[in-house]
Amino acid sequence: MRSRAEDAVPEIERLKRLSHEGGMDKQVLMLVKSDPEASHRAVEALRIALGLISGEHQVQVVLMEKAPLLLGEDAEDLVDGEELGKYLPTLKELDMNFLVEEEALRRAGLDDCEFKVTPVTLQAISDLIPRFERHIVF
Repeated sequence: MRSRAEDAVPEIERLKRLSHEGGMDKQVLMLVKSDPEASHRAVEALRIALGLISGEHQVQVVLMEKAPLLLGEDAEDLVDGEELGKYLPTLKELDMNFLVEEEALRRAGLDDCEFKVTPVTLQAISDLIPRFERHIVF
């Protein structure tokens, strides 16, 4: 009988293929859990992710809890929403694939999101962590 961890391996490998691959310096997993309605930290996370990507690092952003609101239609109404408006077009142009915890995605109502979004389970997120060299949590 296969364990849950063994069942998650194909999903993890699929998720890694969805992230930006190539000759990057470091593999960085950025977990964004901060509430963008209450704190500037979530927007700051995307700014840092953009900087790391431009430095040729492989960056995978995972949005959890209320962080998926960063990709919503009302993003300009969030804390530092004006700053966010500077980063999102570039992330979209780079075809950034955001991994979004599936329950958080449902709560955020991002059905018609203009960004590349892949829903993931909490277990898949947990399984991704040891596969990256660096981790940043906001």
